[in-house]
Amino acid sequence: MTTQSDVTTYGNRNAQAPDQLNLFSFIIGKWDGKGRARLEDGTHAEFELTWIGRYVLDGMAIADEGHSMTPDGKPCFGISLRYFDTKRDSWIVEFLNVSGSFIRKQVNPNGGSVSREGDTIVVLSGSGETVIRENYRVASENKFIYTLDMSRDGGRSWDNGSIEMTMTRAD
Repeated sequence: MTTQSDVTTYGNRNAQAPDQLNLFSFIIGKWDGKGRARLEDGTHAEFELTWIGRYVLDGMAIADEGHSMTPDGKPCFGISLRYFDTKRDSWIVEFLNVSGSFIRKQVNPNGGSVSREGDTIVVLSGSGETVIRENYRVASENKFIYTLDMSRDGGRSWDNGSIEMTMTRAD
C-alpha cells in the first residue's frame, strides 16, 4: 500500500547515505537547458533538454534522467544511477541509454573514477584506448555546465567539448 508520505517528487536522502553521495546532490531537482553536440562531420547540432535528479533506493543513490531530441528529431532518453559502495570504497555509476537500448558501465571498483577538481566533478570511464571524461561544473546552486570529452588514445589527448550542456534549475 502506498501512502502519501511514500510519494515524493525528488525522493529523500537517507540520513545514513555515505557522505560521498553529497558530491552529486547538486543534481537533485528539475533542470532545463540548452546543449550543443559535435556531429561526425564536424558541424554542431543544438538541442533543448530537461534533466531530472532524484534520490532513489531508499535515499542511498541518485538516479538522474535526461530528456531531449536527437539531431534527426527522434526522442532521446537516458538514466544514470550513481551510488557509493562503502564496502568496496568505490563509486558505481551506470548509464542506461533507453533510446539506444544499451547500458554503459562508467565507474566501478574495476575501472573508471569520480573526482572533484575545484568546482568541477569529473567522471572518467572507458576501456582500452577510448576514454570518456564527463565534467560537471557547478557554477551556482541554480546552474551547472556539463561537458563530455573523448580520447581515442587512452587519455593522452582529448577531443574537448564533444557535448556541452548548460543547465538552469527549473524546480
